[in-house]
Amino acid sequence: MPIIQEVTEKKFLTEEEKTTLKDLQSKTESLVVELGEISLIKIQVENRYESAKSYLTEISNQEKEFTKTLFDKYGKFSLDPETGEIIKSN
Repeated sequence: MPIIQEVTEKKFLTEEEKTTLKDLQSKTESLVVELGEISLIKIQVENRYESAKSYLTEISNQEKEFTKTLFDKYGKFSLDPETGEIIKSN
């Protein structure tokens, strides 16, 4: 029994198809880099946001402590923050 081998002809992409393929690969690589950069920026922004929230808490606590100190020292009053004038309340 003879073995039948099918000889197939090798086929190649056309120059235009190869150019299109390389262009798509290049665009995909650029997109991957861009998405990576965006992800890093997102992480940095999230870190900045968390730091800002922490700082807000710190400032709020300082403000509460300062207000309590002033009330302990001057009693009930109104304050003109521009001039620092204390107006006693009855």
